[in-house]
Amino acid sequence: MRPAFGRRRLGGMIAGGALFCPPVIGRAAPAVIKVGQTEALTGPSSAYGIRAANGARLAQELVNKTGFAVGGTTYTLDIAFNDMANDARQAVTLVRQHASDSDVVAAIGPTNSVGFVAMVPVVEQLGLPLVGDGSSVPLKTWNNWVVRVNPVNSTGTPILLRKVVAKAAVKRLAVIFDQTQDSQRSDAEVCKAEAASIGYQLVSYEAFRTGDPDFSAQISSIRSVRPDAIFVAAAVGDGVKVVSQIREAGIDKPLICGVASFFDPVYWDGCKGGVMGCYGWMAGDLQTPSPALKSFLDAYQAKYGQQATVYCGYGADAVSTLIGGLQKAGKVDRAALREALAAIDLVTPIGTHVRFSNPPNGENLDPTVVCA
Repeated sequence: MRPAFGRRRLGGMIAGGALFCPPVIGRAAPAVIKVGQTEALTGPSSAYGIRAANGARLAQELVNKTGFAVGGTTYTLDIAFNDMANDARQAVTLVRQHASDSDVVAAIGPTNSVGFVAMVPVVEQLGLPLVGDGSSVPLKTWNNWVVRVNPVNSTGTPILLRKVVAKAAVKRLAVIFDQTQDSQRSDAEVCKAEAASIGYQLVSYEAFRTGDPDFSAQISSIRSVRPDAIFVAAAVGDGVKVVSQIREAGIDKPLICGVASFFDPVYWDGCKGGVMGCYGWMAGDLQTPSPALKSFLDAYQAKYGQQATVYCGYGADAVSTLIGGLQKAGKVDRAALREALAAIDLVTPIGTHVRFSNPPNGENLDPTVVCA
C-alpha cells in the first residue's frame, strides 16, 4: 500500500502494452489483417475510450514497422476505430458492421461497460471474437467468443477497500455513484457487499445520473452522516463535478475511486487537485516502469503530447493479446482465433500477464492490481 498520491505521481500511468514484433519473413509485402475497434470517443466516458484507442493506434504503428508472422505469412494490422459515444445500441450496430465484413477477424473494446455488456451476446450470435480493453463491470453471462485483458471491479475494488480501510482507519464509508453506468454502479455494489467482511459501516448510498449538474442534495446527505471517507464511483466527466462540489462544500475527507479514475491527469486538472491524498487502484506497478514500459510511455508522450493512462495500456494490451492469439491459432480465422484466445497464456514484453483458461469465462485469470 503506497502513500496516497500527489500531482507528481501522475507521470507513469499505464499497464500493459508492448507488442509481439517477429521479424518479417522474406521480402514480399505483408498481407493485412483487419480489426474493428469500438470505443466511447465522445460522451462522459470519452476520457477512457480515447486513450484506449490511442494506445491501440500506437501499438498498431509499432507492430506494423516489422509486421508479424501467422502461420508463415507476414501481416500488418489495420484497425478501424469507431465511436459508440455512450449508446449501447450504437455499440451493437458498430460490431454488427464489423462482423458483416468477412475480412475483419476480430473486434476490440470498448472501455465503456454500457457498450461492452451489450456487445457480449451479439458477438456470440455473429461468431466474431471480442477482446475487451477496459470495461470493468462483472459479467453475469459469458460466452466463448469474449475475453477481457484488464482486471475488473470485483477483483480490484475489494483489494483497494481493505488497504484503505486499514491505512486510513475508515469505520464509516459513504458512496456516491452514477446509477446509469454499469461499471460505476457495480463499484457501488461492491462497496455495499464488502462492508461486513472488511469491517466498515456503509452510512450513505447516494445515486445520480450521467450529466447531472448539481449534487448538493447527495452531498448534504453525506455530510450529515459524517463519514470517514467517500467512495466516488463516476466517470471522469461527472467525477470531476462531484469531487469539485464535495470540496467546495468543505468536506476534506479522503476520497476513494475504482478503475484508476483519479489517476487521469484530466481528473486532477478538472477538480484543481481535489483528489490530493486520495486513493484508487490500477493494473500494474507504474512507479518504477521497466525500460520497455518507459519506452512505450515516452512514445505515447511524443505522439500525443500528453501522459498515458492505464487505459492506453489496455488498448495496447488488447492488440498484443489479439496478435498472440492469431499466432497461437496459426491462421487468420475467427473460429481458430476464438479457440486460441480461450487457452492463451502470455506475458507482454512490459510485464502484463494475460491468461485465459476457463471458458466460457473470459476474465484475465492473473491480473495485477496496485493500490495507490
